[in-house]
Amino acid sequence: MGPQYRSSGTGLECDYRIIIQSFMTGLARFGSGMAQPGCQTVTVARNSVSSAHPATVIVPPQGWTPVDFGELWAHRNLLFYLVLRDVRITLASTGLGALWIVIPPLASAMLMTFVLGILVKVPTGGVPYALIVLTAIVPWTYFSNTVSRATASMAGNAYLPVPVVACLVDLLTLLVIVVVVAVSFGYNPTMPWLLLPAMLLLPVLLGAGVSLWTSALNVVSRDIGNAMPVLMQVLAYGSPVYYPHDLIPARWHWLYDLNPLVGLIEGFRWAFIGGAELPAYALGVTLAATLLIGASGLFVFRVIEDTAADIV
Repeated sequence: MGPQYRSSGTGLECDYRIIIQSFMTGLARFGSGMAQPGCQTVTVARNSVSSAHPATVIVPPQGWTPVDFGELWAHRNLLFYLVLRDVRITLASTGLGALWIVIPPLASAMLMTFVLGILVKVPTGGVPYALIVLTAIVPWTYFSNTVSRATASMAGNAYLPVPVVACLVDLLTLLVIVVVVAVSFGYNPTMPWLLLPAMLLLPVLLGAGVSLWTSALNVVSRDIGNAMPVLMQVLAYGSPVYYPHDLIPARWHWLYDLNPLVGLIEGFRWAFIGGAELPAYALGVTLAATLLIGASGLFVFRVIEDTAADIV
């Protein structure tokens, strides 16, 4: 049973007690089916004139069912088609086409370079401020775009992996630009560049984990989707996107680095710029948070998924 609505002076109001009840129903189904994972197909004989054509009954999965990556790989062509369609829709009817992938982040980088790098003269330890911003914008743009687009996926009956994969186009495009800029500033490839694939994997995993949480909670309350732009802006300034990590007083680094985005950004920045030591503490926090958010997000997603159709 879905949420009930009643008339009031301001329109329709949702009875969230029904939503909570639906969530608890899904949780109960989840717990009762722990010993019955997987989707089962049962073939039974029909009670008709002839039993030569048995009926097939598909039993929905109950409880905890692990992610079947084999099934995802088997349907990779469908995923590729959905991602390609998503990219085409995004760039449809635009005069500049694929340039819109790089225009917003580059415009933001140029604006911050002028304000903070030229006017304010934020100390960067001799590193060009433009490179400080660009090396942070690559992982940050992927994370923010993925979470923002994936949040509405479940409520909009979309396929959650699509924005996670589609935003890789933006990530790889911006990566090429940063490589060109870094080389132009004299930062030629060094040994830390070999860690770039691992540093690129962090925003993908963290973005997917957070998307599981936000897409599921957005079904229960659309306030999550409405608050996402504000939250992304707060995270951008609360993370070392537009300023170097050393701008934070050293005595507060232990607290500041508890933000999972700090290790994600600083690790990527270190791989390009080098110089300082590997931010091991911040990267450890990011890795631990990524695993925790991903596992818990998958749990919440599966619980709410059972009653999402009733709520939506």
